[in-house]
Amino acid sequence: MNRRNVYLFIFIIIALGSGWIGVLLDSILKEQSEGNSLGMGLWLVLPFLTVIVIRLISRDWKDMGIRFNFKGNIKWYALSVVIYPFVTVLTVGLALVIGEASLSSVDVDAMFSLVAVSVAGNFIKNIFEEFSWRGYLTPKLIEIRVNDWLIYFISGLVWALWHAPYYIVFLPDVNFETISRLDMLLLGCVLMVCWTIMYVELYRLTKSVWPAVLMHAVEDGFPTVLVIISGFVTFTNKGNFWLNPISGAVATILFTAIGLYLRTIRIKKERLINGMIVDKDLGFG
Repeated sequence: MNRRNVYLFIFIIIALGSGWIGVLLDSILKEQSEGNSLGMGLWLVLPFLTVIVIRLISRDWKDMGIRFNFKGNIKWYALSVVIYPFVTVLTVGLALVIGEASLSSVDVDAMFSLVAVSVAGNFIKNIFEEFSWRGYLTPKLIEIRVNDWLIYFISGLVWALWHAPYYIVFLPDVNFETISRLDMLLLGCVLMVCWTIMYVELYRLTKSVWPAVLMHAVEDGFPTVLVIISGFVTFTNKGNFWLNPISGAVATILFTAIGLYLRTIRIKKERLINGMIVDKDLGFG
């Protein structure tokens, strides 16, 4: 293995082990608040810190995606904000129309204040996540010429399995009244591999990680608050399977389709740029 592949391998191993190191830490440090332990903090930041150390050692910062690159990419930033709300409104609205969901009586103003606070807080949290998965893992898979489908699968699966200690240990039991911890992990693997297509393609279109950070923050702050945290929307069993805006089959299909559509746009853009370069080399430009 060359040095580049060794670094990539080291990152994946540390990322997948970070949460379990956190679990071990929490087993030593007792009397911590549930859902906010030092072990969870280590799980969140260790992949990102590993990226920084690897990039420092290798002196390789070229594809980190830290620049905002607003010029020509405002539409992709806008899309990153509206994807999850659009799918949420569509799926929840359909569930309400066909009687597979209901709305509880909550203070709407307070709920949307909670959404705003959650989006802001998760924006900070997702800097650590997205600069690991889209700011390192994705560009390094591209660099070693892994094909698109393997990029989606590998980066999505590593992202999902990084969550394993979160689902298996860190989350409190109250979150598993209707689903087992193992089933939650398996579902997460499917969802994150499908979602990864959107995140990867937004990074490749903009050469920036920030649209992914923003989109991930909106996902954590909008449908998650409406359905899971506030309980504003309640689904029947059938409605939950098909029309849950986070894990439902319809939403997953829509997210996959959006990602694949972004892929077609990116490929056309790359072909156009490559064609212009060829024309210029031949003296036509």
